[in-house]
Amino acid sequence: MKLRLRMIHKVTLQKMKGRAVVVGGILIHLTLGNLYSFGNMMTYMVSYMNQRVDSSVNYTNFIWVNSITTTAQGFFMVFGGLLESCIGPRITCFIGCSLLSAGIMLTHYTIEMSLFAVILTYGLLSGVGISLSYVTPLACGMKWYPHRKGLINGLIVGGFGLGSLGSTTFQTFYLNPENLPPQSNGFFVEDSILDKVPSLFIVLGCIFIVMQYTGCILLSKPVEDRWAGILSHEPNLQEAENLLAFDEGGESPSVESSPTHNLTELRPKEIVRHKTFYVFWMTYLFNTIAIGYINAMYKSFGQTFIRDDHFLAQIGSFAAVFNCIGRVVWGRLMDKTSFKISMRILAVLLAFLFATLPLTRHMGKVGFTGWIWLIFFTFSGTFVLMPTVTEKAFGAKHYSANYGLLFTSQVISGPLIATVNQTMLLAVGYNGCFLTIAAILSLSFGMTFFVPEGL
Repeated sequence: MKLRLRMIHKVTLQKMKGRAVVVGGILIHLTLGNLYSFGNMMTYMVSYMNQRVDSSVNYTNFIWVNSITTTAQGFFMVFGGLLESCIGPRITCFIGCSLLSAGIMLTHYTIEMSLFAVILTYGLLSGVGISLSYVTPLACGMKWYPHRKGLINGLIVGGFGLGSLGSTTFQTFYLNPENLPPQSNGFFVEDSILDKVPSLFIVLGCIFIVMQYTGCILLSKPVEDRWAGILSHEPNLQEAENLLAFDEGGESPSVESSPTHNLTELRPKEIVRHKTFYVFWMTYLFNTIAIGYINAMYKSFGQTFIRDDHFLAQIGSFAAVFNCIGRVVWGRLMDKTSFKISMRILAVLLAFLFATLPLTRHMGKVGFTGWIWLIFFTFSGTFVLMPTVTEKAFGAKHYSANYGLLFTSQVISGPLIATVNQTMLLAVGYNGCFLTIAAILSLSFGMTFFVPEGL
């Protein structure tokens, strides 16, 4: 009887630890999701620097801040995975979260200096922090719940999507509580707004640190794999999901689904020899070009025909809700269908929404709101489908590093977004830019035809 009670207590404790990991991951990703508030924050930062620091700073060149953030994510994400395997999830996330918050708080000083200085702190340093903190909570969550990977990833990265809800709302009401509109050139000039811009970075950084360190404490990995089987309410069987364990002839060997079968776990240096990695890499590249562009430019586009700062900020705030919900929905869709089907649906829908976004000029506030929310709901699936299929295709052992390698696509997408915006916005306007993004997304749809069967 005592042994049975001891076992029940142990199982209950393990379940609590598994749930704590999910909660901790969500807390961390809520702060990382500040990235999605950039489109809102940019309007105040550009205005401040244009009016008080450097009149050459504008919306076309300031997008480099966000682009460097995504570039840093792409470059350093793989190091986050390697670091996690060496020093564990808690310390890795602690380092990453500290860098992110430090980058935000240091912007209190750099925004008084130059655009380049802001790029280093709000762009580069924040991006490095995100890259080190992003994958580890996902890896921990999937180890605790191996049979619910799509759902768990959806819940955790849902925090990333939801993060801008609090950030955008707080930024707007802290800086512009009277809902003063920008000038016709898109800049705010009122001292009541500009005076408070530097202090905002200190406040945000302090809030984030509290949330991040709490989340880091809650992270852990299951000591024994059998607890993950208990948590998922399914038998503890080795999952026959590594579909890319190729033999020398390039053929996929037959895999018997048995409790004792050992699957090949591919390392980063091994996955780069498989064409499927490049299919995933290109798909990620095309999608993140679209995501990065709309995240940075939705508010400045809306300002061309909607002169209501609070309304535009609220669109961004509630877009975070759709970003969050979408991640859970797309995760469940992949669990029920496949990566190939889910990504195909996502790419077609997102291309349609971008191609028709210019029409919202004639639809008023309601039409613009609906389109932006649908875009955020749709693109959110990228950040659930890609990490999940990476683990399914290449194995769980080296997942963090493998996903980091896949994330290097953002090393290209970040600068490309800034270059396209800086060269095309003045030449073809928002209409031409949105149609170009739609064309790029059609390439993402095409890449799904090269995904192996079974994924």
